Amino acid sequence: MKLTCLVDNCALPGFGAEHGLSLWIEAAGHKFLFDTGSDALFTENAGALGIDLREAEFCILSHGHYDHGGGLARFLEVNNRAKVYIRKGAFGKRYSRKPEQPVEYIGLDQSLKDSDRFVEVNEKLDICPGITLFSGVTGDELHSPANDVLMGADSVTPDDFAHEQDLLIAEGDKRMLIAGCAHRGIVNIIQKAGQLDPSPLTAVVGGFHLAIPGTAEVNAPLVDGTADFLLAMPGTVYYTGHCTGLPSYERMKSRMGERVHYLHAGETIEL
Repeated sequence: MKLTCLVDNCALPGFGAEHGLSLWIEAAGHKFLFDTGSDALFTENAGALGIDLREAEFCILSHGHYDHGGGLARFLEVNNRAKVYIRKGAFGKRYSRKPEQPVEYIGLDQSLKDSDRFVEVNEKLDICPGITLFSGVTGDELHSPANDVLMGADSVTPDDFAHEQDLLIAEGDKRMLIAGCAHRGIVNIIQKAGQLDPSPLTAVVGGFHLAIPGTAEVNAPLVDGTADFLLAMPGTVYYTGHCTGLPSYERMKSRMGERVHYLHAGETIEL
C-alpha cells in the first residue's frame, strides 16, 4: 500500500504548494487519484515524481469544495477514461462567509456537472474489493469552529457536509482511512469507519480541519481533544496537513510525538 501526496499547503523542496489536497494511491491492486487540489498543480507535481496520471483507473472526490476539486477539469483532460466518484450532491453550490469579507463561492466548477464521467455515490460503495467509500457520519464530537463560515447553496444556511465522503482501504492486514478535510470531524469519521470494519486502523491520512480561517490561532480544547482520541487508538499512525494548519499540527505533534506526521506535497508513505 503506497500513497504519494501530490498537493498540500506545504511541499518538499522542488515541488509546488497550494491550498488544497491531492493524493496518488496504489493499493489493493489498483492505482487511483484522491482529490485534485485547487488547480492543475497536481499534474506538475505528479510529472516531477514520475507518476503517469493516465494510469489512474478512477478518481475519488472527497467533497464539493474547490480546494479538492478545482483540478477536475484538468484531470478529465489528462485521463480520458477514468470515472470520478463523487458524493451525491457534490455539485451543489457552496460559499464561505468569513467575517468582514465578501461572500466567496467555494464550490465546484458548475460547467462540469453534466459530464458522463461522474458517478454519484450514496452512503456506501465498494468500488472494488478492499476499496470502500462511505459517508453518513452522524456523530458531532469535537466540532470545529472552522466549519462555521461554510455555507450551503443559499450562501446563508450552514453547510451540513452531506456532500463529504471518506475512503477505507483494506489490503492484507493493513487498514488505511483517508479523509479529505474531515468536515464531519475526524473523530466521528473514525468511529463510523469502525462500524464498517472493526479491524484496527494502520494509518489515517488527510486534513483534520483544525485551522481557524485567516488566523494562526489554535483552538486548544479542539486540538488537544482530537489528539487524545487519536492517541487512544493503539498502533495507528496519522499523516495530516492541509486544513489541519501548521500551528494546530505543531500542537498535536508536541502531544502525539511519532504517532503523527505532516504529509507534504512530494512525499510518499508505504505501509
